[in-house]
Amino acid sequence: MKRQSRLRRARVGVLALLAVVLASFFPSLTSSAPASAATDGQMVVPSSGNIQSKVGDGCRNNYRKHDGIDIGGGGGTPILAAYDGVIKARTANSGYGNYVDIEHPGGYVTRYGHMAAPGMQAAGTRVSRGQQIGVVGKTGATDAYHLHFEVWRNGSVYSAINNGFTCLTNVTRGSFIPMNFPGLGTPVNPKVLTADYNRDGKADLVGVAADGDLHFLGGNGTAALKPRVVITSGWAGRGQIAHGDLNNDGHSDLIVVRNDGTLEFYGGSPAAGGGFASQRDIATGWGGLLHLVSGADYTGDGLHDVISVRPDGNMTIHLGDGKGGLSGQTRPGGPEWNSMVYLVGGDFDRDGRGDLIAIDAAGTQYFYPGIPNGFAARQIVGRGWTGFTAMTGGVDYNGDGRPDLVARMANGDLRVYPGGGNGGFGASYVIGTGFGSYLQIE
Repeated sequence: MKRQSRLRRARVGVLALLAVVLASFFPSLTSSAPASAATDGQMVVPSSGNIQSKVGDGCRNNYRKHDGIDIGGGGGTPILAAYDGVIKARTANSGYGNYVDIEHPGGYVTRYGHMAAPGMQAAGTRVSRGQQIGVVGKTGATDAYHLHFEVWRNGSVYSAINNGFTCLTNVTRGSFIPMNFPGLGTPVNPKVLTADYNRDGKADLVGVAADGDLHFLGGNGTAALKPRVVITSGWAGRGQIAHGDLNNDGHSDLIVVRNDGTLEFYGGSPAAGGGFASQRDIATGWGGLLHLVSGADYTGDGLHDVISVRPDGNMTIHLGDGKGGLSGQTRPGGPEWNSMVYLVGGDFDRDGRGDLIAIDAAGTQYFYPGIPNGFAARQIVGRGWTGFTAMTGGVDYNGDGRPDLVARMANGDLRVYPGGGNGGFGASYVIGTGFGSYLQIE
């Protein structure tokens, strides 16, 4: 509640290694400017180098079990998004090493493996064709610098990507891949990160009932909630709850303040069906907050952060470390925040930066556009926002690709206020009843 993816061995010299190090620490030196929105359905080559392998083809008259295109060389050079999309995952494993998945129109997903370092943007961030998303490396199951580039469509490897590349030829980063991608140019609303706790692609809610049970309130992606399910009990001692992806694995987590002031992290389960995989204490001294907010990147480092507001109105942005913890803090400039009754975080204008929606005691609704480490001048986007007893949101509850708000009314009804994608909201509708006794809703 807010009061809240093998490549042959290659000789690699010292200069290539130095390039990786420099590019990892200073990515702005090699970044390409984001392109304008792509609607032509044409992907670009994500990195420069030599085509060493294709799907099922080792490029030397040998079959190999392989799901992507290996673009060899280029250690320390930029990796570009092949097309407009939304970062679906930014994570790592023993095979792909550091990798990023981007979801695109037409059922396409592209994967970029063996990055030198974690990708530059957090899950849920919109990126443009040609925008840098990482740096070529050799992490994971490889010993040579290259990019492993996969294309999937509707859940299956898109082997037709082989038509766009010729074995053992050189390609140039940012050039068009010479093939068609059916459906890629289909206009769709971009997705936003959802509080999807059961991995069905739809935003959900959790609530703490009066008896302290934690309830799962599954969303159907349109205009209603599924029947309530008890997850666990003993949550009456939790003072405030916020959602976000603090460990950067693409699954929704919970950030919780206990009544003793301990800040807890509950990692979202990677298994279908939902729940939470882990719990640990990450900080103390968080008692007595007016507001607890997460759900977005408020500092511009590509990781989700946590915002706290103390009773004196001072706001602190606590930098997420991408591992379920916090790595530092910053104090944004701006107004005293103790005049705000409700404070909700999310990317309400869908520009990749965390914003805030605030409502004061007079019912004036403000939109605070995010800038790195703070917020731009506020805009009044509504009046008469009174009669609420809880508010959350910053995610897409109705499936239109825009972040919404959910508010509890005095009669216990839950209402969705559809987001306009520009900081404003449309006419509300009821998605559930009988929530008047809940201690927390998130």
